[in-house]
Amino acid sequence: MKHQTVVYYTFCPRGEMTAGDYKKYQREIADKMLALGFKTKFGIKFDLAYVKKGTHGKPFWAGEEKIYYNISNTSGLVVCAMSDLETGVDAERVHLIKETVMRRCCTEAETAYIMGNSGEEQARERFFRLWTLKESFIKMIGQGMYFSMREAEFSIQDTGKMQGIFCSQPGYFVQKRQNGYWIALCTQKETEVLWRELKREDL
Repeated sequence: MKHQTVVYYTFCPRGEMTAGDYKKYQREIADKMLALGFKTKFGIKFDLAYVKKGTHGKPFWAGEEKIYYNISNTSGLVVCAMSDLETGVDAERVHLIKETVMRRCCTEAETAYIMGNSGEEQARERFFRLWTLKESFIKMIGQGMYFSMREAEFSIQDTGKMQGIFCSQPGYFVQKRQNGYWIALCTQKETEVLWRELKREDL
């Protein structure tokens, strides 16, 4: 049986909204994404009554159907992954980083990849590729802060249009670079991935 995962994403600038209003706005977008995904991919209605939380707080679908989802939001972007496999998704805008943060969450090999033969801009790109991959794995396994980022070591090899992502932990990884953001997806095993950008009128 072939597995399939859909990743919805919507750009949503904050504008003049307060931090509280913007958080509520992004939550509303995520709920609309879930409603759309449950209807179009699984043919059922999304119902909060069937959403429970795991030991470390990861929401999951407690209905009889094998439905897995995960949400990520950052300034300007909301992402929702829906799958028939356990899944985790993370998105981050590429921005300045502190070296102390990099060394706290990356292994020596990863730090060498980030800093080796690259300027500051490329170093930021490489850091957030790794960061989102690590976050997607941690979200997939539902461990949150209880799992050290350094325990999931990544190696990235790009060959033309092919993307080789290798991890010391088991999982299937895919990434997308879009409008200044990196989006990373992790599933239990290999899956067909469909990327779907949604406009406000789609939700």
